[in-house]
Amino acid sequence: MKQATASIKITLFSLIFLYFFIPFSSALAVFDLSYNLTEGGTNRLELDQKNQYKGVRLNISSDISVRYEVSQRIVQQLESRDKPGLSIRDNFVFRGLRGSNRFGDLRASSADTPLRQEELLYVSSVSGNSDSFTLVYGIIRPEELEPGDYYGRIAFTLNPMGGTVQQATQILEVHVSISREQAAKQQIEITTPTGSKRVVLNPKKDLTRAASVIIKVNGKFKQPFTIKQALIQPPESLDGERLSSNALSFAVKDAVKGAPFSGLVSLTAFPQNIYKSAPDAETDNNITVVYSLGDLSQQKAGKYRTRIQYLLEQAGVESRIESLELDIENDPVFDLVVVPQDNKYIVEFRGLKPKSPPQINEVVIEIKTNLGKRYQVVQDISSELRNKEGRAIPGQFFNFETRSLDTKGKLNFPVKQQVKSGGSTLFISDEKGSPDKFKVIYELGCSEEVQPGDYSANVAYSLLEI
Repeated sequence: MKQATASIKITLFSLIFLYFFIPFSSALAVFDLSYNLTEGGTNRLELDQKNQYKGVRLNISSDISVRYEVSQRIVQQLESRDKPGLSIRDNFVFRGLRGSNRFGDLRASSADTPLRQEELLYVSSVSGNSDSFTLVYGIIRPEELEPGDYYGRIAFTLNPMGGTVQQATQILEVHVSISREQAAKQQIEITTPTGSKRVVLNPKKDLTRAASVIIKVNGKFKQPFTIKQALIQPPESLDGERLSSNALSFAVKDAVKGAPFSGLVSLTAFPQNIYKSAPDAETDNNITVVYSLGDLSQQKAGKYRTRIQYLLEQAGVESRIESLELDIENDPVFDLVVVPQDNKYIVEFRGLKPKSPPQINEVVIEIKTNLGKRYQVVQDISSELRNKEGRAIPGQFFNFETRSLDTKGKLNFPVKQQVKSGGSTLFISDEKGSPDKFKVIYELGCSEEVQPGDYSANVAYSLLEI
């Protein structure tokens, strides 16, 4: 009996060991979310007019091999400490920093986006690898906000898309400080003539070839001051194209008491003086800045956007006054300009005589385009060269070639050869689809087989995208 009893105890012990081993292993599973501020500091995100943007890096640790997603939601709107009910909404924005993650899909937009109630930020790879990514939070157009301190809270949630583990949540405290000293609409008001906060330029529309901005000075200053402007960044299209530095210019008008920035000057991303008050701080009440566009023919078609930031400098201290949206519309162009010799829209050879010297007829072809797409130019000759009586010149006497005029693309007929009826591709653009120009030279030789007279043929040219 002692041996049987001992055997039973050993068996029971092994069963008990297995029973506790399974949940102990499950307790070691890792599925967690944390964050850190990229500029350092506590767990509170601090923003103000001098530090309008700051980053937050989210870190996901997971070894459960289950796909997951990360979202954010506003737990508490950014509300004024001193004025309950006054809050910051569309001026509080965020964006995802492209390339900051390794494995999954960063769903947060790379453009500034107002923070709504709930946003999907990230979806992991299928295998649910650990990952991290960076979000950038910011305050835009702080001049629109009432001075004061605003407090809010954002919740980040890590949610498994399968399995049995629980979701994880972290809370980010947010503090936004808008100082009274730098509040926008102190003594200077900046707007367009219509009251809009948007400047629109389009070189092909009469009403928007130039645009004005009115700077209104309210009240008197005790010290002399300077008004400056700068682009937040070069104007950029949705596909990442940027306008050249000389595409946008400005001039200042209506200044009598103070000193405007004289002449037509290119607008840059560096602060530029627009207006200086008189040394005794005497100033004009209204100053007009006129913005205009240069030649955009070499710029790709699209809508280019940026913001113009206006600054006030006084006693060596700069403060932001206002920022206006700037939209530049560069309409699509895809035109073929054909200029025949003597401006006649016909290839014509006159007064032919047997054994007379060859006659030359030239056509200049220019392609105006800003689409940024490859294209080709096709020649279509419907018939042989014929005179009024219908007699045709034998084909071996009618030749042509294409010749460069600082041409960027490829000319398909650089060597003289016989003209044939039907279509022929004369030219193929470069990879960028650049505007281009070339010449077609037609040559008609004479022999005893050619009857005297005038001969002509219709030639059509087509511009086609590839």
